[in-house]
Amino acid sequence: MEKLVRVISQGALQQRNWTSPKGENVVISSVELVLTDGIDTFVGEVTDQKAIAINNEPLSKEHLYGVQMKLTAREWKSEQTQQLVRATSVKILHIAKI
Repeated sequence: MEKLVRVISQGALQQRNWTSPKGENVVISSVELVLTDGIDTFVGEVTDQKAIAINNEPLSKEHLYGVQMKLTAREWKSEQTQQLVRATSVKILHIAKI
């Protein structure tokens, strides 16, 4: 999906360890962005080298950006409550100042 958006807020760089299915240890870098298209407001995540770049040069709240993102809906059963949980994640694939 593609949208024109403005940045409402940008979170700090987060890094977490992850073990791949092949058993490799990987560090995943991410930055959380709150974006709006003027109607909807949503949270998206930028990962890896793009996250590090955005952390080093924060995005401006004054500019309009074109963003390409991937929406993923998933569901799972909570281990604590045994209830079905649903969530949608927004992964930002590309973001550029217009």
